[in-house]
Amino acid sequence: MLYLALKNFLYRPARLLLTLLAIAAILAEILVLEGFMAGSYQQLRQTVLQRGGDVMVSQTGISNFLAARSVLPQKTRAAVEAVEGVKTTHPLTVIMQIYEAKGRLGPIIIMVYDAYGGGNSGGPVNIIEGKPPTGSGEMVIDQALSKRYDLHPGDILTLSDYDFTVSGISANSAALFTPFAFITYDSLIDFYFESDIADDISAFPLLSFLSVETKDGADPLKVAQRISKEVPEADAMLPKSIADNDENMGRALMGPVLNLLLWLSYIIGALAIGMFMFAAVRSQQRNFGVLRALGFTSRDLIIGVIAEAVVITLLALPPAILLAVFLAALIEIYAPVYLVLAAEPAAIIRTGLIAILLAVTGALAPLQILRRLDPATAFQEA
Repeated sequence: MLYLALKNFLYRPARLLLTLLAIAAILAEILVLEGFMAGSYQQLRQTVLQRGGDVMVSQTGISNFLAARSVLPQKTRAAVEAVEGVKTTHPLTVIMQIYEAKGRLGPIIIMVYDAYGGGNSGGPVNIIEGKPPTGSGEMVIDQALSKRYDLHPGDILTLSDYDFTVSGISANSAALFTPFAFITYDSLIDFYFESDIADDISAFPLLSFLSVETKDGADPLKVAQRISKEVPEADAMLPKSIADNDENMGRALMGPVLNLLLWLSYIIGALAIGMFMFAAVRSQQRNFGVLRALGFTSRDLIIGVIAEAVVITLLALPPAILLAVFLAALIEIYAPVYLVLAAEPAAIIRTGLIAILLAVTGALAPLQILRRLDPATAFQEA
């Protein structure tokens, strides 16, 4: 029956092509949405993991990097560096600002790092144009900001009446649908005292986190436990643990809406794929009647219908993946604040299996027609 199903494909190639393209478009839309969810969660994880270090120190009670405001006393750095197993620390400060230009408003997450700390001390890790900030008043911005406001290295970005010079453009530095900007502590001090926020500077942190490098041979987990015990005003965790917390926060915050959209996509896809396969089976009643006259049983016809549904879905999956990857690339080109991982193996396998199930279900919808098919009636219609 599989051979007959394949022969039937070749007999009507135009119809087969249209069916494949339609199913591929449905699957591509589902893969893009799956990729959007996976990309959003990965952005949250990478935010803290890209800051470097073996241990991350935050204010007591704060176990996320972006979801909560962490403020550490300045003395915390010296206290942490005195803990056994700590090699050095890199200060990090995270502040939120609203940028307005060309009649548009948008949030920015500003990452402040120690440019003189050596190694990966929390600054931008993927500069695609320009250079890192080297002096006061310089800033690296994410490409989403660059595209949205047409900013390039050498341009001026004004926040709270303070002019920053864009020194570089970074890629993949965004989370929670918000692009990042990177400045040094020299710039932060000037920004605090020379901008419009100087009158309310007490509301802004000078130190949010400490990225800790441990000594060779030291166990980062044990170092984190010692820091939490010996420095009362701070909690210490492994970056991976904070990344897990941020991802869980993202799932709790965005998951209900995104999962609802995903399930709606699956339901719409189920109806569409089911209708395609139902119509395909109904249109072949004459052929099935001939097969019944030749001695094929209802069971043989059902196996053939299932084989046809599976083969069509498998043939539609590769173009669906290509289309999804193409759409994901377009999204990242025109809106780089979003990361769409459209070719995630787990999502492809899950979507493919569900699509096969939906196709088989739609193909078996006219099951009673196959069982009660009268060969004589089929030949009379011919």
